[in-house]
Amino acid sequence: MSALQKSIMKTKLPPKCPRTSGISKLAPFGTSRRKDYRPVSWQHYFAKCEDVQTDSGKFRVYMSPEPDHPERPRIVTLHGGGYSGLSWALFTEEITNMIHCQVISMDLRGHGETEATEPDDLNGETLVKDVEQVLHKLFNSEIPPIILVGHSMGGAVAVRAAHLPSLEHCIQGIAVIDVVEGTAMDALASMQSFLRGRPTHFKSIEHAIEWCVRSGQVRNVESAKVSMPGQIVNCATNKLAINEVPLSPPSPPSSPPAAAARGARGGGDSIPEDEEAEVGEMPPPPDSAMNYKWRIDLSLTERHWAGWFSGLSTHFLSARAPRLLLLAGVDGLDRALTVGQMQGRFQMQVLTRCGHAVHEDCPGEVARVVACFALRHRLTAATENGEQMHLVSAPGC
Repeated sequence: MSALQKSIMKTKLPPKCPRTSGISKLAPFGTSRRKDYRPVSWQHYFAKCEDVQTDSGKFRVYMSPEPDHPERPRIVTLHGGGYSGLSWALFTEEITNMIHCQVISMDLRGHGETEATEPDDLNGETLVKDVEQVLHKLFNSEIPPIILVGHSMGGAVAVRAAHLPSLEHCIQGIAVIDVVEGTAMDALASMQSFLRGRPTHFKSIEHAIEWCVRSGQVRNVESAKVSMPGQIVNCATNKLAINEVPLSPPSPPSSPPAAAARGARGGGDSIPEDEEAEVGEMPPPPDSAMNYKWRIDLSLTERHWAGWFSGLSTHFLSARAPRLLLLAGVDGLDRALTVGQMQGRFQMQVLTRCGHAVHEDCPGEVARVVACFALRHRLTAATENGEQMHLVSAPGC
């Protein structure tokens, strides 16, 4: 086996380009290419947002355009701990181009723009009740067909919400992304150590996006540009960073001479691509540049972690709706799900070349799998573009 093959087998990703002197042979004037970490507004991916008032507070919901028929499904997406509804932005753009549906992406309690009366109450039952109340308020008494899609903590919430008597009749499908009871419970012991390794503050929104990508939290730069501003707040105003992102799309990158001049003056937060640092190498910002911090301190929610995942496999296998499990690795199943998968009790898809935030790293692939899942169970119809993609015959579907 060649060194290249060994590298790919070990990392599941193509090997990094060898380091150079920092001068690209393709760039004129001896300059290196720079990645663009400027944030992008959520309005490029969602048609509108709505703040839904419930007994527990005000919950932010992002929505794509309404479907052409009221019987088309609504795909309700629930994010993982620390993320926000904007983590589904690129997924929304992809799947609405494949099948007829509407995506409804919700900021859970304590996250994003949601303002709950008790934001620290992240008990699993509380989160499930929040989803139930938001859907009833959003659609009144006539809730349309729903496909619940949840990532990590949101996947656990989706599974339990599917068992609610008031929602069970309208939930037509459940898709859970990269969360399995056994592996999740085992990982809790090291979660605090992982959280301590993250920076507590960022000097700018661009700096936060850059850290997000280079640390591996999200490997897709375009997704990080829209999702990361939904996870941090301005230290001075305590407002979510999305309120500072301009609506207009970013201008084209500067020409090499201008970029070189800007770099010489010390402007901008990005680092030359040829000098990309290894994961964890980015130094923390100085105290004088602590302008942004995390929207939620996940380290303070530890008392709820076990409750999110305990009994998850049993609840998933006993749900009445068709079930889909997407994983980032083939070794992610626990014993209960391994037996269930062998018995054909749910559909499973493994997507490689991505991290834990599967739907952000590979939004097109995740959208394709979910679209095939919906078409397979005749929950909707393919769009013209979807028909050209032959979605029903996609591998693993």
